[in-house]
Amino acid sequence: MPFPHQADLQRETHRLAAKLLRHFCRLLQLQVERVDEANPAGQTPRFDLEAAMRQMGIRPNRGDLSSSVLDLPQYYQLLALAAPDLQASGFFLELGNCFDITDAGLLGYASLSVENFRQSWELTTKHYALYPHPLRARRDITQGRVCIRLPTPSRQTTTNIYLQEEWLTSTWKWMHQRLPSLAGRPELQLKLGYPAPAYADRYRALFPGPVSFGHEETELSFPEAWYDTPFPTANPATARLCQEQCSLILSQLDTQSDLVNQVRRALLLSPQRHFSSLEALAHQFQLPPHTFHRRLKKAGTSYKHIASEVRMELAKEYLTSTTLPLQEISYLLGYDYAANFFRAFKKWFGVTAAQYRQVVTAAP
Repeated sequence: MPFPHQADLQRETHRLAAKLLRHFCRLLQLQVERVDEANPAGQTPRFDLEAAMRQMGIRPNRGDLSSSVLDLPQYYQLLALAAPDLQASGFFLELGNCFDITDAGLLGYASLSVENFRQSWELTTKHYALYPHPLRARRDITQGRVCIRLPTPSRQTTTNIYLQEEWLTSTWKWMHQRLPSLAGRPELQLKLGYPAPAYADRYRALFPGPVSFGHEETELSFPEAWYDTPFPTANPATARLCQEQCSLILSQLDTQSDLVNQVRRALLLSPQRHFSSLEALAHQFQLPPHTFHRRLKKAGTSYKHIASEVRMELAKEYLTSTTLPLQEISYLLGYDYAANFFRAFKKWFGVTAAQYRQVVTAAP
């Protein structure tokens, strides 16, 4: 099996973002064709991908939008923009099912080459920075079953389940790619932390075991025996080489590898208006909240300061790269009142948001 050799973090994550965007564009085109066939004279609302890219400050490749250049945070921001238009069709459930484990590059090849699921999940947890999905699942073994649970949004809506759907189908796809004998096995169980959507039958077509809705949280579970079942693709030499390359990439991060920058990246990857709480991020980094707070304090900062810093950097990006109204920018950054954003921006930069935009847009 061919696999990438020497690489760096930016190249690996940009390669992944490019592959994910191609899946997204192909599925979007397929959906348009389905809608046109079903409603030849209809006026069905559609997601304007090119307009969304421009709104985010991405330069779209008009000849082929799937070849536009973006990074992983921008890809997940794109999904957030698409969710209101595409969620109700089951688009994100299908999107996750488009992914291939080799899309993840070095980490994907390493995951195919290790011995079993236990080693594979240990590997992906260790090298999370190579594929930083906004959702961080937690795993435990209960009564002979491996349970993988997803974080529940503080305010569940019909559009913010899109990441859970995308994560669930891609995870199951990757599971039976690594262990093909699992396809069709009814021992898989899926409990969803939200009501059944209109396309609930698609869940039952994609997942072979029992599927139920309306639970307190979303949980994918399977027999513990699957955890240590050998992969037919296991190759210790390939696994070792790929893991060495993954570790080499992460060792090159230098200052990026410290907790402060990991927190920054986690916040940038979050597509929600409201950032995770300190407690939720501490759990994401597998630290008690007091230890998480202490380590940030030791680094000379705090979670509140990092969150403000990320918001202000995003504000600069919006002001520089888009023509969004200031009120809309304040909303995207999680401010309930635009006045609070204006005050925070001036306190941080010493000028108003309007003045900043005027200066940067006037620059040659």
